[in-house]
Amino acid sequence: MRRVYPVFQDRNWTARPWRIEDERLDIGPDAFAITVSGTGSFDASGFSWQARIEGRPDGTLTYSFRGEATTPFLRNRLGLCVLHPVRRLSGSPVKVEHADGSLEISAFPEDITPHQPFLELRALEHEALPGVRVKVGFEGDVFESEDHRNWTDASYKHYCTPISLPFPVEVQPGEPIEQQVTVRVHGSASAFEAGPLTVDIDPIEVPLPALGIQLDHDAHRLSPHESALLRQLGLAHARIDLGPSDDSQRLADALEDASAIGTRLVVALVGADPQLFAAFREHPGIDRWLIFDPDAKVTDPVLVRDAADVLGPRVGGGTNLYFTELNRGRPDATSFVAFSANPQVHFADDESVMQNAWTLGPVARAARALYPDAFLELSPLTLRPRWNPNATAPESDVSNTALPSRVDARQATGFTAAWTVLALASITAANSLDAVTLFGATGWEGLIERGEGSPQPEAFPSSPGEPFPVFDVLHALAGAERALVTRSSDPDRVGALALADGRVILANATPVEQHPLVDGRRIDLRPYGVVTITRRSP
Repeated sequence: MRRVYPVFQDRNWTARPWRIEDERLDIGPDAFAITVSGTGSFDASGFSWQARIEGRPDGTLTYSFRGEATTPFLRNRLGLCVLHPVRRLSGSPVKVEHADGSLEISAFPEDITPHQPFLELRALEHEALPGVRVKVGFEGDVFESEDHRNWTDASYKHYCTPISLPFPVEVQPGEPIEQQVTVRVHGSASAFEAGPLTVDIDPIEVPLPALGIQLDHDAHRLSPHESALLRQLGLAHARIDLGPSDDSQRLADALEDASAIGTRLVVALVGADPQLFAAFREHPGIDRWLIFDPDAKVTDPVLVRDAADVLGPRVGGGTNLYFTELNRGRPDATSFVAFSANPQVHFADDESVMQNAWTLGPVARAARALYPDAFLELSPLTLRPRWNPNATAPESDVSNTALPSRVDARQATGFTAAWTVLALASITAANSLDAVTLFGATGWEGLIERGEGSPQPEAFPSSPGEPFPVFDVLHALAGAERALVTRSSDPDRVGALALADGRVILANATPVEQHPLVDGRRIDLRPYGVVTITRRSP
């Protein structure tokens, strides 16, 4: 198991933080109890709760959650969730006990299933290690499961209140919310010692996907300083999004910026009329067009064909949202198919974000299986969601932090540089994507801080005009076309992107120092550090 946790998702499916007001620890020689209590936030500010974890002498663990509202509020989900790790359990057998007492022998999904694999859960039982079985029981509500890889999370999630029931639901004062998860372990395993942390490199070469960036959504024009820096990256493309309020001048400006950084444009028309840009048909500065309907989760191929009549043959679609939309909607293939991703659809903590970098590889392979002949691109790949596509009341969907919800202060730190190495290593090893659009060009969501500096320096500290650490990662990849597949003995701690020219970019996925061995050579990595080494000749 990866995590047991209580969640409050409001009517927009936004997870809101808990306020912890008290914590009590009772630790004995063969048992323990940890009790945490507090209140909710935002709409659930009037909700008081208590969570308790107990460990008993027989090895049983119980996680309980109880709460009650003093004022009514709306919720889409409220209560305990359990995560199982995909990387260790994919394809493994599991015994499913349903709420009616019936038993089913099944398996954790190997392929990314678009819909709930397990419904009406009472318990799940599986082998954790040879000779050791774990049974997880659910009480207090009806639980079901979903494959979180659809949103590039590295977990199978088991949650309460089936998604098939109407939502939102009004939580009334005096109505207790109460659930419990019980974990029982059967059997025993031999003691073992973990081996050294190693990174192995396969000799088989694979192509790097073509890398690009997204021009800033706020119509910021690149300065000479910014253009000169970005030109050093040797980018394959730059994406520009045009909506119904944009005109041909916005596209002309983007073409000028793309030329200044030495690349061509990918133009995404998001609800914009292709006829407005007919004069740019087969323009030499435009590589391809992507057509998205803001009122639909996947592009109707008819829209692509109509746009191609106006703009030329290099037109595609897909989704401007997540892989889950391709997996569920499965629109007919076009010449170019795109989908977007970010590691924070569900969690924002450092550990989860780093773990989710690994999932981009399996998602890329799944997308390629759906569209074996298309030019397939991940566009864009961002650190935070660009917006909430599931919000039912967008006006109330405010940020959990002092920064806008699409902005993460870690963008300007080594954390994002390390995450990018892990993400690109996973994508490259999958050998399934033709192109990846990474982040924005400048500012809060970009590679370089703007000349005027951060609009909120306390919440997003940076220096005017400075390249962020992630810029250095892309700079190291400038001109590289081939890579070697790497294998880490513990990818939750260290990952690597090995280039065919002998360089290896290593990244520490943790907040503590790591010391992996590469070709028998110890490499020292500071917390969330990135180091480029050159392999020794054989």
